[in-house]
Amino acid sequence: MGNRKNKRSASKTKLRIWAEFIPFLILCKVIRVIPLGVAYFISRQLFRGLYLIDCRHRVRTIEHLMHAGIAENRKQATALAKEAYLNFSMLLVEIFKMNQLIEIEKIAVKGSPAAIREACNTEGGNTNVIVITAHYGNWELAGSIWAEKFKIPMVSVMRPFANPLIGKNILGSRESDIHQSVPKEGGIRGLMRALKEGKTIAILADQHANRKEGVETVFFGQPCRTHSSPALLHLKTGVPIIPMLTRRVDRHLNFEFVIGDLIRYTPTGDKEKDVQAVTQMFTTALEKLIREKPMQWMWAHRRWLNLNRGAYNSD
Repeated sequence: MGNRKNKRSASKTKLRIWAEFIPFLILCKVIRVIPLGVAYFISRQLFRGLYLIDCRHRVRTIEHLMHAGIAENRKQATALAKEAYLNFSMLLVEIFKMNQLIEIEKIAVKGSPAAIREACNTEGGNTNVIVITAHYGNWELAGSIWAEKFKIPMVSVMRPFANPLIGKNILGSRESDIHQSVPKEGGIRGLMRALKEGKTIAILADQHANRKEGVETVFFGQPCRTHSSPALLHLKTGVPIIPMLTRRVDRHLNFEFVIGDLIRYTPTGDKEKDVQAVTQMFTTALEKLIREKPMQWMWAHRRWLNLNRGAYNSD
């Protein structure tokens, strides 16, 4: 009886995977054959509907915009939340269209001149770096386009997709001979190996971390817990950290890499203190970049310890 129940559960899980994947695949194929403007329009309508029916993420986005001080009141936060949803609707189209229309040579690079010289091979003979980025603009472009634009081999951390078929489809547009991914679980070894081989690595470091994986930091003036692996890698290898966002410039598939100041830290011998200090440095750097155009960040993340996470006892 128990085995039969387990088989039914497995079958239902597989059925759900396909039930999610088939509409995704149809939408993908439709978007790829229609003009960009039409695709953006269709996606906007879908996300306007999602905004209305997705109560949990809508409310969370509004609360987070006020909690971070981006919105002064609920009315303003509601208007900004709608804008955030529409920005996310563009990401969906861009994922499907990136191999068709994005012109890598047109992607501008802005920010710290020293960091650009260090990371972007503008003068030849660059050193490898640890790129710290966020769920902002079109983060799906960050690894593959960076590697192709600057001809620097890159390895990114990949969080497994809830739907493996959708994940496989999206990863096909992410990876290339010059850009590979390693899974989040156990990925620290792969990243360390990549750094030793002279490759650049990219890590999304703007989500909540549990107690085992993160340290407490401050983000937009509020307490949070941030993944400490970038700090550990930096302290162990000496490879500098560069905060970077892939910012959307317009609705014509134009983007720019926005780069913050280069982070180099001299260890004090107190490992715990050093890890916390470096983690706070890149967290602050990402916040500074996000603040310039905050609506391109994914505000639905449960980022802070003192809101939507049961306070400090939450993993």
